[in-house]
Amino acid sequence: MRTILITYLILINLISFSLMGIDKRRAIRNRWRISERTLFLTALLFGSIGAIAGMHVFRHKTQHPTFRIGMPAILILQIILILSASILYGRIADGPARTVRQELEQIREPDDETVQSFLYHADLMESQPPANDIGDVSADIVRLFFENFKYDIRNTRVEDEQAIVNVDITNIDMHALARDLCTRILQESVSVYPESTISTTEDYYKLLRDTLAGNTYDLVTTSAVFRLRKENAQWEIQSDETLEDELTGGFISYINDPYILSASTALSIQLDALKALTAEQWADYLSVNDIFATYNTDYYQKIDAEYIRQMADAFDYEILRCTENGAQASAAVRITSIDMKNVLSLYKKHLLAYAATTKSLRDDDIQFSNETAGLLLQSLQENDQVTSTDIDIVFRNNGSIWDISFDQEFTNALMGNMSGAIDQFTSVTHDSSNETVIVAPVD
Repeated sequence: MRTILITYLILINLISFSLMGIDKRRAIRNRWRISERTLFLTALLFGSIGAIAGMHVFRHKTQHPTFRIGMPAILILQIILILSASILYGRIADGPARTVRQELEQIREPDDETVQSFLYHADLMESQPPANDIGDVSADIVRLFFENFKYDIRNTRVEDEQAIVNVDITNIDMHALARDLCTRILQESVSVYPESTISTTEDYYKLLRDTLAGNTYDLVTTSAVFRLRKENAQWEIQSDETLEDELTGGFISYINDPYILSASTALSIQLDALKALTAEQWADYLSVNDIFATYNTDYYQKIDAEYIRQMADAFDYEILRCTENGAQASAAVRITSIDMKNVLSLYKKHLLAYAATTKSLRDDDIQFSNETAGLLLQSLQENDQVTSTDIDIVFRNNGSIWDISFDQEFTNALMGNMSGAIDQFTSVTHDSSNETVIVAPVD
């Protein structure tokens, strides 16, 4: 509405100004003139500024008392009319605007009730209600969340007992905050051995506080629309989920968006959690217990430990591509791990060397088991190679997060392409004319 009024005033004053110029030219050429009534009419239609400007620019009608006195009088009356209308409308509109201003000032200087209200609407765990008591964590969250909060009441529209107040809200980039928070939540959720377990609303609030305190965000301006209704001569804000979301710059919508994190980001977080595991944690995670099925009580623990150590040191990944198609995603990933083909190649050489000795014929079953298990350990210790295996991972968004699980193909790549190594090892041993029974590692 304001834009329309401004446009109208500009146009009507340009018309008034132009009519003065046209009438002056016609007067000089003794041609048909524009009537004085028309000139006064355009001035009365709030074109008085243009008419007065035209009188002085074109030196036209300046000696006519009706114009010299009448045009300024019209301008003065219009100014008084506009000011009166503005004051009257301001009084009418000030009620809703004042109510909104009071609400927004509470956000800038929140009390305990405001803090509790914010935590309720921004609750991160729908399964649990927000805490009833206001602690340091809650107060810190709201302080950090709104410390850059500013507002500008843009306009107010009043119609009978209802009003709409449009406000510009300036605050930190809530999309970036929500993305960072969801990243932290997912990182904590997928950690095999997290430092702290997130299981309560308080845990999430602490994570939100730490995210706010540990990052710097750009300021962005968004819009909020307040709808008010007059009840018992008082303006009351009609609050709803949309308004609550607008006051937080869309944070509530962002935090509940299952696609706030890309599929590639979610996959990276999962793989980073595995990459962060120590050898001891890998052994526990994989439930390692005689992984090569040597059944040798003297060596299997040493073999397992050396294998897991090398796997933990070597494990790395590279996401070659990741595409999303609606709720489904597919990724090509290159997994780097211990080179089991090299390990078994070394083991084969040691076994053949051992089989070529008379000792292999003299050894009993226990000695034979110890010898072959020891050679496997030696082969692992001599290995200094890693290998990379490309695999495809397909996963879906379950409506909350990207749900990623790793299949046998991933496990095989993680273990150093064990299946390919065993196939190579088996083909070599089968082709050998030596009929000595040897210990072959298994999945």
